[in-house]
Amino acid sequence: MLPNIQILRAVAAYLVLFVHLRPLLPESSIATVLHDKGYSGVDLFFVISGFIMVYTTSRRKVSASEFLLNRVKRIVPLYYLTTFFVFVIAISLPFLLHSSSPDIDALLKSLVFIPFEKSPGRIYPVYYLGWTLNYEMFFYLIFALSLSIRYEMRVALCATMILGLVLFGLYIRSPSNVILHFYSQTIMLDFSLGMILALFRDQISATMHRIPVLPWLTLSLGLGLLVAFSFLPITSSVYAPPTNTLLTFGVPAALIVMAAVGFDDVKTRGQPWQFLQEIGNASYSIYLTHFFVVGVLNAFANYAHFSPTLRILVALIAIPLTAIVGIGVYRFFERPVMSILERRKPADNARAQHVRWKDRANGPPGDLKQS
Repeated sequence: MLPNIQILRAVAAYLVLFVHLRPLLPESSIATVLHDKGYSGVDLFFVISGFIMVYTTSRRKVSASEFLLNRVKRIVPLYYLTTFFVFVIAISLPFLLHSSSPDIDALLKSLVFIPFEKSPGRIYPVYYLGWTLNYEMFFYLIFALSLSIRYEMRVALCATMILGLVLFGLYIRSPSNVILHFYSQTIMLDFSLGMILALFRDQISATMHRIPVLPWLTLSLGLGLLVAFSFLPITSSVYAPPTNTLLTFGVPAALIVMAAVGFDDVKTRGQPWQFLQEIGNASYSIYLTHFFVVGVLNAFANYAHFSPTLRILVALIAIPLTAIVGIGVYRFFERPVMSILERRKPADNARAQHVRWKDRANGPPGDLKQS
């Protein structure tokens, strides 16, 4: 495990939560800042994703099919559950939704992670939050294609492919093809930044340990740029969501992840950091369920005609409540389902154990551990 990275996943999940707390909060400069800065959580997730994919495949040979199957097992069950839940609401209680409709074609495209124009100018799946998973699954596909080549060349190949897509997207300013437009946005380069950080993780860690102040300087620079760049306008696009966020959020997120690599891993046992790491472990569940929690609280606040002060109180309640719900979903759905899907034949387990003992005898590269 990487405690520092897990804690950053918790931070990313709550940044996204702050975006969706906006309807609960009265209009104010603080609410605007939380909303606008919250979008950086997606970029932070993508940088971490690029980092983790390189990190977790650096210890052993992984085939493209095995890698993709593992990713499907990790992503699909909870996403399908939330997508079908929204689809059922669209059928039974359509007045609760703004743009989702019980359209079978839209449902099928959502389930196979194909971007489509849900409503004019808006590229979203049936469940709104699934747009980020379209990017994740596309990145996994690109990464899987590289697994047959040497580890050192893997990152270069993936980064080159992603850069080529982005450059093509800059050349074709207003493509009529929604899929091409979606996957050629600069936000794709967040994955490349994360992969590069993982590739040079040992060097970064060693350098920062020699100069103890360097992680703090890197973290300060990342946070400073996050604040400074957030005032820059995001390049307008013919489609939502806004995904031209490499400079605004992606580069600062990469610096923050770099600082996390440079710091000594926090010791979470018996300390307050343990709860943050638990949130990080459940960050995927929190990401996919928090929208429902906030939606219910917002509907209740509207129905009860809460005053601005009470709405702020409800928003504060939403912060721990989303963690409780998300951790519950992680422990009682996501983790059990993963356990069922990960069951292997005894021969497979014996072979995996042999590989682990062999790795232990040879010694790990640097201080990498299987995440």
